[in-house]
Amino acid sequence: MTYAFTHRGVRTGLEENTLIAFQRAVDLGITHLESDVHASADGTVYLFHDETLDRVTDATGEFSTFSDTQLAAVRAGDEPLCTLDELLDAFPHALVNVDVKDERVIGPLAELIERRAAHRQIALAAFATARTTAVANLLSAPIRRSPGQREMVLIWLCAHLFGWVPRRLIHNFWAVQVPLKQGFLPVATRRFIRAVQRAGAQVHVWVIDDEPRMRLLMERGVDAIMSDNAPLLVKVLGSQA
Repeated sequence: MTYAFTHRGVRTGLEENTLIAFQRAVDLGITHLESDVHASADGTVYLFHDETLDRVTDATGEFSTFSDTQLAAVRAGDEPLCTLDELLDAFPHALVNVDVKDERVIGPLAELIERRAAHRQIALAAFATARTTAVANLLSAPIRRSPGQREMVLIWLCAHLFGWVPRRLIHNFWAVQVPLKQGFLPVATRRFIRAVQRAGAQVHVWVIDDEPRMRLLMERGVDAIMSDNAPLLVKVLGSQA
């Protein structure tokens, strides 16, 4: 059975990664939330994608230079910004997949996970595996992770050339998180999905917002789909036998 991730929450405008955006997803019955994390100048972990505030807020400048007091006045689509603590408080039974966006958030994120004993509630992802490894090395218990781009290239090559993935490439990872295609190159093929699953990891595909591709991935047996269109994804997944 395929399950749903909401990608930065359900939004009608610029309120991505805000508490109300994730509340809408949870109200649909979604229990797997995807977000991005940056640290403020005070070392607080926030849900935020970009390096700067410019695109989705009423402020401008580099996120990491703003204090918590300054960020409290910032609005994204008229909504306040949300810390990871606030999200975990609001949805204690959700699994939160966080993209570790840069090195500055590594220490604060690890401190938060340890303080809250949130090792089973949070999963780590990043473009570079070194960032998730750095967080994991600061923790007192194992945590779910997905590989970065370099490892994914090796996994993809093994899956498509040989039809199998060596367990040594994947044994540290809970899931691989990939696009359906990278440019014209197919990634989440049936062969790839089966090879990764046989090696012991899940396959999550992002970001899928239309019904034909959702159904294609369900038919291929993908474990999870990340989407900006959570209402549609919930509807389509509801048709599973």
